[in-house]
Amino acid sequence: MRVVKRTKSLGLLVATVAAAGLVPLAAGQAAAAPPAKAAAYAGSCPAAGTVTQGWSSGHDGVDIANSRGTSIYSTGPGTVIASGPASGYGQWIRIRHDDGTITEYGHMYERLVSVNQRVDSGQLIARMGSEGDSTGPHLHLRVYASTSATRGVDPVPYLNERGVNLPCTPGSGTPGTNFTTWGTSVRVRTDARLNAAVVRTLTGPTAVNVQCQKHGDVVNAEGYTNDAWSFVPALGGYISNIYIDHPASWLPGVPEC
Repeated sequence: MRVVKRTKSLGLLVATVAAAGLVPLAAGQAAAAPPAKAAAYAGSCPAAGTVTQGWSSGHDGVDIANSRGTSIYSTGPGTVIASGPASGYGQWIRIRHDDGTITEYGHMYERLVSVNQRVDSGQLIARMGSEGDSTGPHLHLRVYASTSATRGVDPVPYLNERGVNLPCTPGSGTPGTNFTTWGTSVRVRTDARLNAAVVRTLTGPTAVNVQCQKHGDVVNAEGYTNDAWSFVPALGGYISNIYIDHPASWLPGVPEC
């Protein structure tokens, strides 16, 4: 991910989130009550591709088609409540988000998350496939208002409310502000200081929207040195620019906090 050594700063990243899923309940679903209703999260693009079929009375979701192996991302932060084989889907993943809504992803050939795992907005969760009742590689994205809902809602306005417009490009948005993190166990802190409280830890590559960046404590990690930090509103804190997948130590197009 890193090809040159450089000095970097940490910053707060704004993660965007949104999505939907599919199919009837199947193996691997965790029983859990929905959390109290919270404000809608900032959404992330679920997958790149062409929208081949929209939501209707006869199609409870949105189909996004692309080549086999295309990355599928969580539309928002939440907890995985299902990951495994599923009738019709072949395989599926369901995520209960912090606002109580559910997104459902189907037909993937590879799943990268497990039940009860915490995921971030824009986190890679699967690879697109054509498993189950499918005529070609695509993501079937379905959205439910809660775990008790039996009929999905239209994913398009759901995602629009969370800042995502289909079709979309993962990690894209306002020029110069959308990036992807790299590495594992990446800490998000309340300030650009190493002794600042950790508000969350990113478990893998995550699409983030950086609102601004500033200079803070010098970080020495992964063979790099940097004092720049990015502020990500959706994550509620700052992350060292060392863990932003970009060759520049000071991110271009991102204002200073």
